[in-house]
Amino acid sequence: MDSEPTPRGLVAANGLIAVEGLLRIMRAAGDTYGHDYEAILIYWSVAIASIGRVLRSDDLNTLLDNAGPFSEDEHHAISARAIAEATGLPRETVRRKIAVLVAAGHLHQDSKGVHTFPPLIDQRGNRDFVLLATREIKRMTAAMETMAQISEKAATKP
Repeated sequence: MDSEPTPRGLVAANGLIAVEGLLRIMRAAGDTYGHDYEAILIYWSVAIASIGRVLRSDDLNTLLDNAGPFSEDEHHAISARAIAEATGLPRETVRRKIAVLVAAGHLHQDSKGVHTFPPLIDQRGNRDFVLLATREIKRMTAAMETMAQISEKAATKP
């Protein structure tokens, strides 16, 4: 069964809500991590590659029940080449930014690649940033749901 196309006005409203929310999140990211957005993208990419497999596992209870930080063994390495491919950034840029992040103590590099280290949520303002980003995404979701309800009501008016 084909669903009706999303009304143009609702698409536009959702787009504005999404872009505004993303801008707020990026501003907060800049304020939290410094305004080097390539370095932020690399840092986030390493964090997701390093411990993100927990989110993709069948056992999310491991994440939710974990009272302490993940062990060093649970922080998996990723290569600079994989980061470059994932982000679309040039490999040389990724290599340089990784060197800066490692020198600053934000990432760890070994023979397998680069990775985060425990306790990740307690480093660099990560906890406050994640809480802010989560609130912003919830706000965007609520605003989009409100727009959908308004659009539905408008469509059913005679």
